[in-house]
Order: sequence, then C-alpha cells, then structure tokens
Amino acid sequence: MMSNKTMEARVKLETQGLKPKEVTELFLDNCRASQLEGLTEEYSELEILSMINLGLTTLKGFPAYPKLRSLEISDNKLVGDLEYLKGCPNLTSLKICNNRITEIKALEPLKELKNLTSLDLIECPMSEGTNYRTGVFEAVPQLTFLDGIDREGTAEPESDEDFELDEEENLSGSDEGSGEDSGEESGDDEGDEGFDEEAEDEPAAKRAKVENEETNGETNGEANGIQENGEDSSESKEGNS
Repeated sequence: MMSNKTMEARVKLETQGLKPKEVTELFLDNCRASQLEGLTEEYSELEILSMINLGLTTLKGFPAYPKLRSLEISDNKLVGDLEYLKGCPNLTSLKICNNRITEIKALEPLKELKNLTSLDLIECPMSEGTNYRTGVFEAVPQLTFLDGIDREGTAEPESDEDFELDEEENLSGSDEGSGEDSGEESGDDEGDEGFDEEAEDEPAAKRAKVENEETNGETNGEANGIQENGEDSSESKEGNS
C-alpha cells in the first residue's frame, strides 16, 4: 500500500521513468516520514508539491525550489520550521492545515516570501485564538487570503486546476444534453415522416374512390344502354306486327 512506503521510496515511485528536471508535480500524500527524505534540489523544475499526512515533525533540509508555486503540508505534526522554505521565492499558496502551530510568531519567516498570497491554517491550534486573523495578516502582510477568505470577507476564487475540471464536467454535461436533443429531434423527424406518409396516402385513396365511381358510372351507363336498346327492339317488333 502507498501509506506503508517510506518517503524516499515514494519519491522514486512517483518519478520513475522521468529525469529530475522533467518533474513539475510531486504528490507524496500518506507515505511515512517524520523528516524529509528523497527530496533533492535536482527537482529544480518542481512547481507543485503535496505532502499531506506523512507524520512530518520538521521541514529541516527543505530543498531550494525556485519555481515552486504550491506547497501543501497539511495533517502533519509541524510546530514551525517555516524558515526552511526561504529557498522557494515564488511560492504563492501554502496549506499548513491541522498541524501543531500554536503561536503567530512561528509564521514570521513567511514574510520573506514576497509572492505568498494564500495561506491556510485551518485546524491549527492558533486558528482558535482571539484576533487570529488580524494577527496573521499583520505577521504576513503580503497575504491576500487566509483560510480562503480575504480581509474584507470575500472568498478566494477557484484555482486554475479547479476551473479546468469544472469546465470538463460542464462540457461532458453539454454532450449528454446534445444527445438527448438529437434523440428528441430524431423522434420528431420520425413523426413527421409518418405524417407525410399518411398525407401521401390520402390523395391516393381519393383517386381510387374517384376511379371506382367512374368505373361504376360507365358500367351503369352500359347497362342502361343495353336496357334501352332492348326496349326499342321490342317496340319495333310490335310495330311490324
């Protein structure tokens, strides 16, 4: 199982068949490690790194990743050590939910990350303190969003990844809708065809009726002619007598 693997083994598994500089995303969630193992500065192109629920107690030795934009280290046992992220100047999103950070001063190293705009600390002990939001925004002034909400109470917009997923789902739904419309249109066409056939049969029936009437009329006329001829013949014979 993935959760039984060491962090170093998981890194090897996730990067199998790739050169270090080809790795831009790395998801190591649920493997086992109390400290960083297997992560090196060879992965210099890394942009997204997720290490949820590893059991980490320290970030000591965190490599310098100049292109890293998103780091998720939620559900660990961290109490600080955020100074080890100084080698990630382009970090914009940091999620440290459900760790053991109790004091706002533990966040002070983050003010050096000038591009950091989104920070999540939900379920950390410090998030239950009074003036929590005010204190965090003061300690990390470049932040725009804390726990998904800005200073004015506006929710953080969806990330590009979420938007792309929603777009795919919408497209899938549209295709299904188009299929239903096509079925309805097809049904309408079949109904129209049936109607046309009935419409075509109606003149034919009328023509047949007219022909039958004409035929009957001719037959009756012949019969009447024969009868008249018979009467004329009888009168002629009586006159001769």
